[in-house]
Amino acid sequence: MKKRVAEYVARAVAAVAAARGLDRVELPEIGVELAREKAFGDFSANIAMQLARPWRDSPRVIAQALKTELDKEADFARVTIDGPGFINMTIELSSWQRRLLEILQAGADFARPDCGQGRRVLVEFVSANPTGPLHIGHGRGAAVGDVLSRILSRTGYVVDREYYVNDAGNQMLVLGRSLRWRYLELLGHRQGEIPEGYYRGDYMVGLAQTLRREQGDELVAVDVVETDDSGLETFTVYAADAILAGIRDDLRAFGVDFDNWVREKDFFSSGRVEAALADLQERGGLYEEEGALWFASSRFGDEKDRVVVRANGVKTYFASDIAYHREKYERGYDLLIDIWGADHHGYVPRLRAAIEALGHQPKSFATILVQLVSLTRAGSPVAMSTRAGEFVTLEEVVREVGKDAARYFFLTRRSDSQLDFDLELAKASNNANPVFYAQYAHARICSILRKAREEGLPVDPSAARAASSLVAPEEIDLIRKLDDFSALLESAARTLEPHRLTYYLDDLAAQLHSYYNRCRVLSEDLEASRDRILLVSAVRQVISICLGLLGVSAPEKM
Repeated sequence: MKKRVAEYVARAVAAVAAARGLDRVELPEIGVELAREKAFGDFSANIAMQLARPWRDSPRVIAQALKTELDKEADFARVTIDGPGFINMTIELSSWQRRLLEILQAGADFARPDCGQGRRVLVEFVSANPTGPLHIGHGRGAAVGDVLSRILSRTGYVVDREYYVNDAGNQMLVLGRSLRWRYLELLGHRQGEIPEGYYRGDYMVGLAQTLRREQGDELVAVDVVETDDSGLETFTVYAADAILAGIRDDLRAFGVDFDNWVREKDFFSSGRVEAALADLQERGGLYEEEGALWFASSRFGDEKDRVVVRANGVKTYFASDIAYHREKYERGYDLLIDIWGADHHGYVPRLRAAIEALGHQPKSFATILVQLVSLTRAGSPVAMSTRAGEFVTLEEVVREVGKDAARYFFLTRRSDSQLDFDLELAKASNNANPVFYAQYAHARICSILRKAREEGLPVDPSAARAASSLVAPEEIDLIRKLDDFSALLESAARTLEPHRLTYYLDDLAAQLHSYYNRCRVLSEDLEASRDRILLVSAVRQVISICLGLLGVSAPEKM
């Protein structure tokens, strides 16, 4: 309906412009918003104030001329002017009733705004180092990336999901040494505390036990010193592959799959890092100083220039990241979206600078920074020790609360806000648990529809021809909320804010439960029952779509 109202306003503007001889004057973008208060109707527009300067007239005079045109539209029950020139529009009840039937007839294809228009998008997310299991912070990033990808796909974008495996650099050296130490410990040749800086988690002990069982006791000389890295690759590759396999399994159990898995070390072995640096050099973006090679990122808005090759000839992580993003563009993507932890906020300007230096528009690159997750149990913090290598893994959380609750909870706050995740609340079967509240709304409607079938009432929405008995304010409010879903999806896609889905679903579920408690859906009044069946069927349909986008199940019984 919002889109339709915007078309009416545009038509009115065109008619008034033609009457004034201003049809060739460039017009501003016409925006229509939901009315702030019910007293102002359903929709409002400030177009009269936008036109005041180019048309050289009073906003209220322009608004009155537009109102005269809008009064001709059959969908409007009332058009009023408020304040300096706001135009408020109230929709006819019959139009809302027809809109309900349109939503039902669209079925699963309702709310597919084509704002992407086929543009190709690459969403890179999680991309955790293969040095340990995924923790709850990674889980939040996984939920954000996966749900955003689903939203973008539904709104007309062609989306690929990608995981970048950081399997080069010093962390892999430390990983190999950590596994070797644990392996030698099993053989009785290492005692005491594992060296500072090594990976301390119990998962390394488990890896060492499996490695010994599979490959025996003679993988390395027992008197090897820690700084001797000869033969270390056996341990590094084994650990990285095993951990990465576990990451894949954890993500799959969490409902997340990737189209592409890209390895950092391949960019070094294939020469793509050198090619990217040569490209930057040719564009005048690199210079030498004190034996190192620098990228002049400060020319493109970064706070200072950045080293890409150290004086000892070792390329930095930033160099491989430049090569990786250069290669993304070579694959033909129109928009790159990177989802990182909040601790990477300082990295954004330098990478955006590199993208611009390589000849790409800065607006073709977007980042989402995901804040930390604080884990609690019934309001009390869950103790964790980073030093001891103790942390709560994603697998543990999913095992305890389930995939549905974990995904939903990770999206109950904006990505850039810290999230408190209460394990007991996530398991609760009451209205305080938002995922239970939303799923119960769906199950409640399914129960109503089952009962309607038992009573011989029509439940096939495709056969409906009218819904004229739906006139109560709460019924029209529900139809308005359903109608707003398409605009909500478009907004979530444009702003890259998937949390808007849970906000919307919380509100819709609350409206449904309130309506159920105040109005009997099935009653002796057959016409009212028939129309209310249509209404709750449409609510069920939208809840189902919304839960599907969240990667959460829509149960028919609870």
